This record gives sequence, structure tokens and C-alpha cells, in this order.
Amino acid sequence: MGHPGEVERSLWLRCRGVADSIPLPEPFGIRALTDSLARRRGRPIELIPLSGPAHSPCGVLVSTDRADYIGYAVDTTTLHQQHIVLHEIGHLLCRHTGVGPGLGEEVREALTPRLSGELVRRVLGRSAYTQRQEREAELVASLALHRVLLRRRSSLVGHLAEGVLRSVPGLGGAREHGAARARHGVQHG
Repeated sequence: MGHPGEVERSLWLRCRGVADSIPLPEPFGIRALTDSLARRRGRPIELIPLSGPAHSPCGVLVSTDRADYIGYAVDTTTLHQQHIVLHEIGHLLCRHTGVGPGLGEEVREALTPRLSGELVRRVLGRSAYTQRQEREAELVASLALHRVLLRRRSSLVGHLAEGVLRSVPGLGGAREHGAARARHGVQHG
């Protein structure tokens, strides 16, 4: 293992590369994201809404021979749901494999309608990740969501600036401004 600073830099660079590889659709939405990613990977990704007690997990990734299933909490904000799904996508794209005990009964019950109970019990046994894997998935999610939020902000600023320019005679919108004045019978001058 290298110097702690080198380890952190390596982690950052790896996560940045993974986050930058995520195809973020415009406009951004979780369903569009998972559909795009599934097409790119040639493998289905199914979203499963989860609701449960406050101590239950916010998200879960279950990979089977047939598909990848991402469970996400529905009792939270849209932004948090997006972060949860991106976190699980981080585990998926980093090719993390879980270790340790399986998840709780509430998650098993939510997944059972889509997967056989036996398969869920077997797959959930691999669903706890190491601390480094959790840090990677969290960083991937944060970096990807940051891209989404920057794009939204840039788009909003662009729309506002465009509106301001249209309203100022002589700056890009003068022709439209003059045409609108003519339509309404307003005389120049």
C-alpha cells in the first residue's frame, strides 16, 4: 500500500473515471439513466421501490444471472432517491462484490415478487460491502450527481441570460422586440 495521500488520490481518480463514464440523460431522470446504462451494458437493470422502517437500508443492489436489481427508498426526496440509485450504480460499475451478512426481511419481501425467495436469500448473502467499497460507491454517486446539478444550473443560467438578452433592444432580441412592438402597434421613437 502506498502513502495515505497516494491512496486517496488513487481512490479519487478511479471514482472520477467511473462517474464520468455514467451516461447521464438529458433531462435527467432515474428511469432514463438506468435504461441508458442497461442498453450500454447489454443487461437489464430493474428499479424496485422500497419502503420500510427508518433503520432499513436506503438502497440495495442485487445481481442475478438475468438482471441487476436496484432497490431504493421511496420515503425520501427525489434528490436523495437519485443519490441512492447512483450509489448502487457505483457498486455495479466498480464491480464490487459483497461480503458479510444478508439484508433484512423487509428488503427480502420487497424483492420476492420479482425474484424467487431462494434466489433472493442466496444473493442477499453477498450484499454487505467493505468500507472502501462503500466510500467508492458514495464518491461515484456524489460526483455523478454533481454533474447533473451543474448541468441543471448551467441550463437555468443560460435560459435566464437568454431571456434577459431578448428583452434588451439591440442585443440579440432587437428584431423580435421590434416585431412584437410592430404587432402591437407601438411606434418607434
